[in-house]
Amino acid sequence: EDQESDQIGSEGPAIAGDEARVDEVAAFLEEESAVDNFQLADSENRCLAEALVANLDGDLLAEVLASDSNLDDPPEGTELVLFEALFDCVDMNQLMVDSMVADGATQEEAECFAGALDAETLETMMTAEMTGADPSPEEAEALLATIFEVMFTCGGFDE
Repeated sequence: EDQESDQIGSEGPAIAGDEARVDEVAAFLEEESAVDNFQLADSENRCLAEALVANLDGDLLAEVLASDSNLDDPPEGTELVLFEALFDCVDMNQLMVDSMVADGATQEEAECFAGALDAETLETMMTAEMTGADPSPEEAEALLATIFEVMFTCGGFDE
């Protein structure tokens, strides 16, 4: 009976083995974010790890863990799970600001740019980036209009 109750959980990993897997994935994500020059909070890494363990089968999860610590090119079949987990677990505007500052933008430029993007536009950009799929013509037009508006509002970015 104890074994059965260990396997039934109302929240979080359902069995003890899942908890160990979450720890393993969280450690991998910590290493990956250090490679990318930005650090996610421990709670964000843990949230991402829990989402990946809950939503990927064992083979896909093993592929993620065997990848080269760079989830810019995730294994096929994992992109949308990663994408949804990122939006659920991470403050994407803050992530964008941190990334832009790391790439040489000023804090003011980065905050202006990130603040001008609504969640839908950011999601369109990220989906295209993560999956390699082109946005629909309507999305592309809206994205281009937003980029021009941001450049007009925030100014150009010297690189």
